[in-house]
Amino acid sequence: MRQALRLAGVLPVLAALVGCTGLREADGTEAAIRAKAAGLPVLTAPAGGSASDAAAGGLLQSPALREAASLVAASADDVRVQRAALFPSLGLTLGGGIGDAGRGDAALDLEGRQLILDFGDTKRAVTAADIDLQINYLVFQKTVDETLVASLSAYDATHMYRDLLSVRREQLVAMRKLEILIRARTETGAATSPDLLETRKRIQAAEFLVHDTQLAEAEAQDRLLRLTGLTEGGSVALPEGSCQTPGGTDDMRMAHLRLAKAQLKLERAERSRLPKISLNPIVRSGIGDGGANVGLNMGVQSDILEGGALTARANAARNSHLGAQAGVEAAQLDADLESRGLQRNLAAGRQKMAMLERQITLVTETRALYRSQYFELGTRQLSELLDNEEEFYNRQAEIIELRADMVEMRLDCAARSRSLRVALGVDGRSIYGFPLAADAI
Repeated sequence: MRQALRLAGVLPVLAALVGCTGLREADGTEAAIRAKAAGLPVLTAPAGGSASDAAAGGLLQSPALREAASLVAASADDVRVQRAALFPSLGLTLGGGIGDAGRGDAALDLEGRQLILDFGDTKRAVTAADIDLQINYLVFQKTVDETLVASLSAYDATHMYRDLLSVRREQLVAMRKLEILIRARTETGAATSPDLLETRKRIQAAEFLVHDTQLAEAEAQDRLLRLTGLTEGGSVALPEGSCQTPGGTDDMRMAHLRLAKAQLKLERAERSRLPKISLNPIVRSGIGDGGANVGLNMGVQSDILEGGALTARANAARNSHLGAQAGVEAAQLDADLESRGLQRNLAAGRQKMAMLERQITLVTETRALYRSQYFELGTRQLSELLDNEEEFYNRQAEIIELRADMVEMRLDCAARSRSLRVALGVDGRSIYGFPLAADAI
């Protein structure tokens, strides 16, 4: 009867322990992420062929983005693992033994554990795990931007090669027309056979350009299909904007988080000798005797000596902290250099575009003059006529390639300034349970 009363008295305690050992609700960064994703429509497969469709298709098909999302989810579970040490735990053991130091007859032990005091070590471990979650979430957001830039670059590249192929085909047609005129002059004796051979040589060069451009266009279309699922690309139009990142780049944010984690690691290493105190209620029942004994143990654990590992761990933590401080400075420097480099390259691109347009106007006038001087007056060498003809089309090709380069730079700037997702209309959606909004948690 007395054993039954003792068992009845400890059952509420064990029941409370069991109730406290369930899976915890989301907290901290995980709760903030879920709150942002709540109510957002899920990103769906593209139904058209616009730049926004290319962006959506790229996000949905990106394996790197799926990997980043999985790492965020794993980090959230790791926070729960670390936070579980703050709450009661419950274990069941069946064992027995022989000899003077043995446990005797087989018995079933039901033991709980509640951490009472560890001088903040467990809370620091939880905070460090939450920092890892924040870092992985920033990696996810950075991967979103990288995926969008890659998808839209592929979308615009197919358009570029289509325009480039049109220019090269026009060049080939123009060269063949020149060959007809020069062959007629050769037949009448107004031109020599070397002139005809030189023209045919230029035609072959133009044919190679057409062939190479066709191959590049096919590769661009294949890349677009693999990245976005679309078969046709198009032009990407983005307004001029700032290349500065409000609140710092993702790399800068991650550097600051790594510094905070290094600080926590240093604190844990410096306080590793401080004890941990826990209470352990236990119910023990012998197999076959029908009785149960209850008790309460208290444990005190402290690391006193580990062969120099404690000192080495503290030194390693200090060095890691110094490295993290340098990492913050390096991230700031890289951000400034990249931003200024993009702005400088865009400005240079605009200047070069104006120069090429002026040069095309001049070459167009020279082209008509050279044709008149060669075919009508005979005062111009054929090589000069052919060189000018090639320059006319080469400058057009340069403009097309320069426009594509500037589109890529504008995409980078839009991603850095956090305006790219808004322009593409994906910022109000979610993917893999995470929001696509560019703002930080």
